[in-house]
Formats: sequence, C-alpha cells, structure tokens
Amino acid sequence: MVRECCGAEAMKRTLFAMASPSLQQRLRTFDPHALRRRWQGLDLRTLWLLLAGSLASYFSLLSLLTQPPDEAINVVLVIGGALLVCPPLPEGWQPGPGRVARWVGVALLVAVLWRGQRMMGFDFVSSGLPLLAGLGLALLAVPPHQLRRFGLPLGVLGFLPLMRAVGWLTPLGPLSLLTAWLAQQMLNLCGTPVLRSGTSLRLEGGAVDVGGPCAGLNMLLQLLVVAVIFALAFPMRQRWQNGLMLVVAPLTAVLINSMRIVLLAWINASSWPNKEWWFDFFHWHWGSLVFAGIAMQIFVWLYVYWMARQVAALHPR
Repeated sequence: MVRECCGAEAMKRTLFAMASPSLQQRLRTFDPHALRRRWQGLDLRTLWLLLAGSLASYFSLLSLLTQPPDEAINVVLVIGGALLVCPPLPEGWQPGPGRVARWVGVALLVAVLWRGQRMMGFDFVSSGLPLLAGLGLALLAVPPHQLRRFGLPLGVLGFLPLMRAVGWLTPLGPLSLLTAWLAQQMLNLCGTPVLRSGTSLRLEGGAVDVGGPCAGLNMLLQLLVVAVIFALAFPMRQRWQNGLMLVVAPLTAVLINSMRIVLLAWINASSWPNKEWWFDFFHWHWGSLVFAGIAMQIFVWLYVYWMARQVAALHPR
C-alpha cells in the first residue's frame, strides 16, 4: 500500500512538472470547494441551457459515431438550424414547466437517452430522437399551452424524420434521368464524346450509371433544409424572394451533383493506375460530401449576396 501511494505521488509530481508554468499556477490556486459553490449557485435558466447544449452535443457525436457521414451531416445541420431559429430568451426568464409536463419532459429525455445508447445505425425511429428531446426540453421550460414559443426549433428538428421519409418514398428515376442528361450536356460542352442510354453514360474508356445515391437526392434535401432555415432565421424583405431561393436550392444541388457524375465518368474512363480508389472516394460518402460542401457554399454565397443587395438598397449612400 505504501509503495502504491508513493508511486501515485511520484506520478502526480511528474505530471505537474511536465505542465506549463501557467497551468502549474492554475493547479496551485485550484479550489474544488469554490467550484462546488459556483455549481450550486447556478440558476434554473443556466442549468436548462447547459442541458440543451449537452443534448445537442450528444446527438451530434452519436450521429458521427453510428451513422454514415451524409446522414451525420444532416443531424448536425438540423440541430444547428434549430439552435439558430430558437427565439432569444427574455431577460430574467426562468423555466416554469407545469406539474405534469415536467415529468413528461423528464420521461421523454430518459427514453431518448435509453434509445440512443442502443442506436447502431440510422432508421426512422432514430431520426425522430432529436425532435423528442427538443419536445422534452420545451416541456421542462414552459407549460404546454406556451409550447408555441418553441414551435420554430421543434419544426426544424422535425425535418430529420421528414427527410428520412422523403428519401424512402421518393422515386429516384426522374431525378436520375435529369442528372444523367445534365452530365451528358456538360461532357459535350467539355468536348468529351459520350453516349447516353437512359441513366447510363458511356465514354470511350468506360461507363457510369446514375442510380441510387448518385441521383443526389440527399444533397438536394440538404440544400432545401438550409434554404428553409435561412428563410426562418434571415428572412428577406419579400416572401417571393425566399420562395425563389427555395427553388434555387434544389437546382444548385442538381447542377453540382451532375458535375460529380462528370468527374466520375472521367475517372472511370481514364487510365490512372489508382482510378478505382478515386472513383470509390467520390462515389461514396466522404467524396460526395466534397461536392455537397461546394453546393452549400454556392447557395450561402448567393443568399448572402442577395441580402446584401437588399440592405444596400435600403441605405443608399
């Protein structure tokens, strides 16, 4: 026992010596009792905000660990959008749930955490967990008749199961045909001979088929969700302008995904020694996210540019 204690003390002294001078000073002045008093002094508002932030981080990390990259990006995107459109809390606001509602909120959060521990993939039930957690948080904050205050963030969280349902139910045939036709036009503009048969593009050195994830439905839904979030968080002067951006979003997604198909066709028809690796990279999740990020950047730039023009028109020099 004495040896173990001496070994532990020696390890503490070694770690302390390895720390930077500023960290050593903090360790010398660290008072656990002061930290405990500060924690006990937190009000209900701060505790509720900490709980909300912890749940947002929990679902973001859980999705990154258990789901494909594109689905994890959807979760992070929707949670970030819900936080963005959440109304600011009034000064001095404190949570005031109803007697029954608080227990319903606690039960929802416990059920969500229990289900999250058993989540090994992405299904329709798991896509609704952030929405249920948000409803539980809202019930811990206000009485049921005041839930309308959190209607916007709850509505944004509802995009996750909606995106999942649309992804399951939407026939990909028309979108695949449109993407293949656009890719054919781009290849012709670039001077690359190509023959299209339905959703298949045949080049001199190989062919690609536009089907399934290659149709770009997930990218389209991502940009639509971003367009809705921007319309709620940063509305333009006229509703038709936001409506026009809701049309621009899927068009941008289809165009950028067609560029990805062009790149895949070039790679497959090339004589690169490692073309299989490059094809798989841009065909599956991580490589497709590169083009999803490009599409997102283009849409955000268009939205910000149009809003800047409106602001400039309101305040001419």
